[in-house]
Amino acid sequence: MNSARIRPATSQDVPEITSLLQACAQWMSNKGMHHWLGVYDESAVLANLEAKQVYVLETGDGVQGCIALGTHKSDYYDDCWPQAPDADFYITQLAVNPDAQGQGFGKQLMHYCIEQTGNATLQLDAVDHYPALLSFYHSLGFEIIETGIGLGDKRHLFRLSR
Repeated sequence: MNSARIRPATSQDVPEITSLLQACAQWMSNKGMHHWLGVYDESAVLANLEAKQVYVLETGDGVQGCIALGTHKSDYYDDCWPQAPDADFYITQLAVNPDAQGQGFGKQLMHYCIEQTGNATLQLDAVDHYPALLSFYHSLGFEIIETGIGLGDKRHLFRLSR
């Protein structure tokens, strides 16, 4: 297994992050989950990089994963979960190269963000029809605090409070 390191993403990483996110979108779509299709092009990735702290996990084979950590919730949160409390940080854009899944890279990225935020509250959301991902977030200590419909899908809002 390749040694992995996590570092802040730079604008030079945008093409590789975009390619990674699009590969993940296609992988999920092949499994019936189409919610990422058409979402991540280079301009969207660059906008995320400018608005959030984006991290990449890389090995000798290049960028194998990414994650974004921001201080503002996504626009659809208010429609989907109008009563939900705000959080200090929001995790988005967690992605691991489909060919590199099962090596613990997603867990490394999540732990990195959890460590970066100290005792702050963290929120993230996930679509209901991806049970392995829901279990993954539960295993990291996140709990579902709200369920609703957002962007056309049943979604769960997870919170990690410390």
